[in-house]
Formats: sequence, structure tokens, C-alpha cells
Amino acid sequence: MRLVSILLIFVGTLSAFGTAIACGRGLPVLNTTKSDGTKVGLFITTDQIEATQKWSLDEGEPPLSISAAYQLVDEWAENRYVRYDSVEQRRFSLIHYSCKHVSDRWYYVVDLVPLIDGDEVWGNGNWAAVLMDGTVIGPREY
Repeated sequence: MRLVSILLIFVGTLSAFGTAIACGRGLPVLNTTKSDGTKVGLFITTDQIEATQKWSLDEGEPPLSISAAYQLVDEWAENRYVRYDSVEQRRFSLIHYSCKHVSDRWYYVVDLVPLIDGDEVWGNGNWAAVLMDGTVIGPREY
């Protein structure tokens, strides 16, 4: 799998809003609806995020580097996207998990594009979350 481009985005209000809605309620931090009406989301539990290292922007680089996150998602995608020839990682977003009772926790969301015969296969819900402890969380239907 090849990385075509990495765009690191420090997501502010929109992602914080999504996380705040999900906070402690069993809702996804990111979601979409497939063309058949199936809902797909990324679910990060409070226990999962609290198990990660605290970090803030003024402390330098994140506890988990982008290159380490890339490797983890690459390995995860090999098992997840078996019917495709490969998967490209297109965009990394660094997102603050913003719940009142959980402070200074961050995670990556990686946008993925599966390929068959070199052609991109577009669809909703092709992402993975990577926590700062190296845990990769894939989307699931709900």
C-alpha cells in the first residue's frame, strides 16, 4: 500500500462537536450513511481513550507519530480490505477528544481509499481511528 498524500489537520469545532455528542453516550465520533441506508460509525469508548497518554499541542510532537500510525493502519487494512488489491491512506486528521471528564486526549482519523486494478473504489465509511496507544479502531455498522 502506498501513501499518496498525508494532510494533517488539527480539527477544531466540528470534530469537537462530534466527540462531545458521542461522549459517554455510546454514539460514534464520526458517522455516515451508505447508499443502501446502512449507518456506519467510528466508536471510541471512554475507557479506550482514557487508557491513552495525555498530550497537548504545546508539548511537541504527539505520543504516536504519523509514520507509526501509518504503519499500524497499513497492517490493519491488509486484514480488513482483503477483497481489494490495496488501500491508500489519503488523509490524517488529528482530533481532540473533547469530553468534560476526559482531558488532553487525541486520536487520528485516517481516510482510506480501496483500489481494484489500480482504480479507486469510492464508498462511505472507509476510515480508521488510531489512538495514541496504537489501538486501531475500524468503522462498524449500527
